[in-house]
Amino acid sequence: MSSYIINCKGCGSNNRVPAEMEGKRGRCGSCRATLPPLYCRPQALTDSSFDGFIAGYPGPVLVEFWAPW
Repeated sequence: MSSYIINCKGCGSNNRVPAEMEGKRGRCGSCRATLPPLYCRPQALTDSSFDGFIAGYPGPVLVEFWAPW
């Protein structure tokens, strides 16, 4: 089972998050602050979902645009 480490912005502690929790917000095991969602795989976004995803995601985002031409 894969897991990832997310650093809490509130208290600085490291939190191990299981890979199956990808895209879901969690809670810090030490201070109970909300942890940001983690995405490890590319997310397919559309014209209607792009702005909302970017506005709501607290971390850096790598974007690749594609066109069929």
